[in-house]
Parts: sequence; C-alpha cells; structure tokens
Amino acid sequence: MAIEKMSLIKIVGSVEDMHEILKKLVLSEKMHVDFQNAGAFDNSYIIHEYESEMHVSNDYSPEDPESVEQICAETESRIERLYSGLGIKPAIDKESIAGSYGIRDAREDLQKLEDELGQTIGEVSEKKSMIAEYEQFKEKLRAIKYRDIDFDSLASLNYFDYEVGTLSSDNRYSLRKNYENISAVALNIGTVKESTDDMYIIIFPKKFRDETERLLKSLNWDRLNIPSGLSGSVSNMISQLEERIAKLQADVSELEKVLSDKKDQVVKVLNKVYSALKLEKRILRLEKRIDYVNGTFVVDAWIRKKDSRNVHEIFGELKNKVMIEEKDISRPENNVMPPTLLRNSRFLKPFESVIRMYGLPSYYEIDPTPFFAVAFCLMFGIMFGDIGQGAIYLLAGLLLYRKGKKVTIGRLLIRLGASSIVFGFVYGSLFGLEHSELPWLPTLIGKPLDPRNIPMILIAGVIFGTVVLTISFVLGIINSLRKKDIETGIFGKNGAAGWAFFISLELAAVSVTGVISLPIAVPLLAMLISLLVMLAKTPLAGLVTGKRPLIHGTVSSYLTESFFEGVETILGTLSNAISFIRVGAFALNHAGLFLAFLVMSEMTENIALKLLILVLGNVLILTLEGLVVFIQGLRLEYYEMFSKYFNGGGTAFRPVTINN
Repeated sequence: MAIEKMSLIKIVGSVEDMHEILKKLVLSEKMHVDFQNAGAFDNSYIIHEYESEMHVSNDYSPEDPESVEQICAETESRIERLYSGLGIKPAIDKESIAGSYGIRDAREDLQKLEDELGQTIGEVSEKKSMIAEYEQFKEKLRAIKYRDIDFDSLASLNYFDYEVGTLSSDNRYSLRKNYENISAVALNIGTVKESTDDMYIIIFPKKFRDETERLLKSLNWDRLNIPSGLSGSVSNMISQLEERIAKLQADVSELEKVLSDKKDQVVKVLNKVYSALKLEKRILRLEKRIDYVNGTFVVDAWIRKKDSRNVHEIFGELKNKVMIEEKDISRPENNVMPPTLLRNSRFLKPFESVIRMYGLPSYYEIDPTPFFAVAFCLMFGIMFGDIGQGAIYLLAGLLLYRKGKKVTIGRLLIRLGASSIVFGFVYGSLFGLEHSELPWLPTLIGKPLDPRNIPMILIAGVIFGTVVLTISFVLGIINSLRKKDIETGIFGKNGAAGWAFFISLELAAVSVTGVISLPIAVPLLAMLISLLVMLAKTPLAGLVTGKRPLIHGTVSSYLTESFFEGVETILGTLSNAISFIRVGAFALNHAGLFLAFLVMSEMTENIALKLLILVLGNVLILTLEGLVVFIQGLRLEYYEMFSKYFNGGGTAFRPVTINN
C-alpha cells in the first residue's frame, strides 16, 4: 500500500555496442528510460571513468537510420502478408530472440518461408480477393428489380449504347433537374442494400457518348463493371457468379488445407521473425533519442529497487562492454521526479483507476489509494445503505468480474455493494422496506427518517467530515514537509495553520449551539491567530528557513494578495465544514425516495400493481440515485479532501518493452 521504490541507473557504453546493450534493455522489460531528465545530472565523471577503463573506438560509424527504417518497413509488409495468408494474428515470442538472433537472421528466415509458402499464400489471397469482388457484384445485381434485363441485347443495338451504375441521393436530385438538358433516358432499376444509392440504367445515342460520360462523371457516377465472361440476363449472371464463387471457394479450401498442414511448424518461425522486427524497430527509436559523445553514450533509466540485482545480472553478460552506475533518489534532487508505480493490495487495486481520473500521485507523495478507498466505501455505504440494493450491486460486480468484461467496474461494484449491505443492517433496510414493514429484519439504529435519528445522522455526517478532513490535512502536511515546503505544510491554508482554523471554526459552531460548554471567545481567538499566520505565511517561512527577502514584490501587493487569500480561506473552510452534511442528507434522501414509492403502492389494492411500483422504485434508486451518490462521493473526495493533500502530476512507470 505504497509507491514502489525506484532507483536511477546510468548505462554507459560504446556506440559500437549500443545495439546489443539496448537489446538487453528492451528484452528485460524492467527499465523506464528517462530522456526528459537526461541533463539533470553531470555525466562527465562516469563517461571519463568508462573511457579510462575500456577501449572506445571513435572510428565506428553506425548504420543509417533511414535505410534501417526502410528495411523494417519492407520486412513488416512481407510478414503481414504471410500472417494474413495463414489467417493468424501476430504474436511476440520474446524468448526466441534473446540470443544473438537479429533482423538479418529474421530476413533470411522470412525469405525461406516465402520460398516455401509464398506462392500458395499468393494464390489464396488472389482467389479470396476475386470471391469478395464477385460477392460485391452479385449483391449489386440482386438489387436490380428487373431480373430479365439482358445486357447482351442492349450491347448489340446499332444506334444506342448504355451504362449501368449507382447514384447517391444528392446526385439523383441533380440528375432529375437536368432531365430536359440531356440526350439520354435514365431508368431507376433498384436500390442497393445497406446503402442510400440507387441503381440506374442510362440509355443514350452512341453519337452522344462523350457528352453523356461527362455528365455522369459530374454526378459521381459509379459504373457497374461486368466481369468478363458473364452474359445473358441478370438472373443468368447471378447463377454464373454463384458457380464461379463455389469453384473459387473449393480451390481456396484445398490451398488452405495445404497451408494448415504446415501452419504449426511455420507459426513459431514467423512469430520469431515478427518479434525480431518489433525489437529492431524499438531499438531504432531509442537510438534516435540517445546522445553520444566521442563514441560513448549514456542512458538514464529508472528501475524498481527490488529489480536492481536482476538488472545488474542482465548486463553482467556484457561486463566488458557496459558500465552501470546506480543512484539512490530517496530525496528530491535537481528537480528530478522519478516515475510512479502504485503498489496496492487486491482490495485497493480497483480504486487506483478512480484516482487516476484525478491524477497520478508524484513519487514523493503519499499514495492516496488506501485512504481514498476506505473513505469512499464508508461514504457510499452511509448514503446508500440497503441490504437488497447493495446485494444487487455486489452480484452485478461479480458477474462483470467473472465474465472478464469491465473488470475494474465489477470489482468496484463488489466493494461498494458490500459497504451498502453493511449499512443496510445499520438502518434495517431491505429493498427500501424497513423494520416497520419487516419486523424480523435486524437493525442497529432503526430507520433513518425516524425523528430521533434525523439529527443524529446529520451530525454523524459532519463528524465523519471532520475526521476525514483532519486526516487529509495531516497527509498534506507530511507531503509538504517531505518536499521541505514549510510555507505550505506549516503556515499554508492546507497546512497546520489551515487545520487549526478549520477546527476552531467547528468549535465555534459547537460553542454557539451549546453542545459543549466553551466560551465563544476561545475558538474565535484561535481562528484569528491561525488566519493571521496564514496571511503572513511567506515572511514566517522565510524567518524559519533563513531565506531572504521575506516578501517578494512590494508590501502593498503582498497585503492585497494576502487579503483575498484570507477571504478565499474563510469561504473554503466554511464550504469544507458544511459539505459533509450532504453525507447524512443523502442517507435521509435515500430513505425518503423509497418512502414516496411505498406510499404510492399503498394507494392501490391491486397486488400486482403494488409490486410493480415497488420494483420500479428500486430500479430508479439503483440506477439514478446510485449514480448521484457515486458522483457526490467523488466530489467530496476530489474537491474537499484531495485539495488538502493530493497534487497529482506524477509520471507513470512504463518500462520499455518490445510493444511499448
């Protein structure tokens, strides 16, 4: 339940060996290459150390990247043709290319595969293409309403010629407008399925062919080209096409049977070739971004601390070609921010996706996932407490999870449904029916709308808010002190002074209501002191840290800015204190909404109608109100709590892989 600890490693080697070194880096799938902070540390010492210990050749000239790219592009098209012909999907086989196998070896193997299977695959592709073409033409023929039209007879006319094709709806309108200006007859003979195009036959005098063709071209005429060898009426052509398609399909089946017999032995080699190609493309992209001087290059990469030994072992095979230096970044240094990899239990994992909608925590922040998960589940349960409705969410979540569809949503529903069930026992509510309707139903406090419970539930919402906001302040203070930001952590509105102002405000409210015996002057004085501390946060932080000047800019501008910040702090704190009343209010609203449906059901004597009203009420609550409660919970987390301690802005840890 934390952020994975990272180490920065510097990989130094000769440009001559760069390809081999980068191959190890990519295949390890453990290193997040950092180009953004490449200049944050001085690499001159480690480069000098490498050059003094190992011979570096300055005569090596790397291959031209453009020529390598062209080779990769040409190879990829050939591989795709084989995959398509075999009817299989590409797959990475990382183990098969772990040794010295490279792109040249892959091209040799590819050539052998093409020599063995290329002609057969080409025939299959050609015949499938012909089948698709014939099927498309057959569908257009089926669109013709008049199956006895004989195109051979039309072609034999002495003074007239014809065109068959399709027009879109817009162009049909243009054709109608120009009927009186054209020397041709246009007949609508059908409509193409799954299209807005209509089929037309245009008959015109042969001497007006050029004029007619220009007109049809202006209307985006899509001519129906009759394949060679077809003759007779439309019905005859359809029969002839079906015979051709059947023969081609039989030929394809025979050829595919030949390919199928060889598929098992071919797939392994083809995947190996494909993997080598993908690896080469990934290395090429890395090489383009790496800077090198005098034949030596340096790559900065982040690794998980627990992978440190394994990474050193990976490069240990190249000990005479590469030097590895590991740097511990346990504290912020040179404005370098390590990438973030969240490490949470199975219970907390689904909540990471909700947090990522707001932002990814930076490396030096506390992982908000555990606190978020507990607080959100409690809020949802309080606002949507019902045994039956919670069980529906839980079962829906299990269904989504087990079917493998929207797994994260399913796991969230399981947890939120369980929380709803727990608080359903607190309220004694089963599908909205309470202890008064179901006397056997266990309950802890009774129905929420009981006059004795309403104030208690609202106060419980405020107390809950006070607790979670206090924890939020504490987490924010810790995050600020980790970054040595005393101004924000101690004197800021989200620091110790801000928390003191918030608690003083709540104590003032409690004192006014007479819940506890406390002179109102005490919390008001505490509010005033904490507010003054927040207004003077910059000079106070300067005095503590010894930084000068105490005020940046003019005194008047600082005071003006501080005044508005003070007003914003007061309004924000009031909003924080009041916002969590909605937790209790939504618990009452949940009970009240079903009560309305219960009253409506009691207005009819028809049992079936009663049940229908109650079922519809539950459906509405499960869908509409459930969504509203979820959004309200997110709002309280995002705007009231995250603003105190969570900045986000982290960079995800993404190790370089063949595909990534």
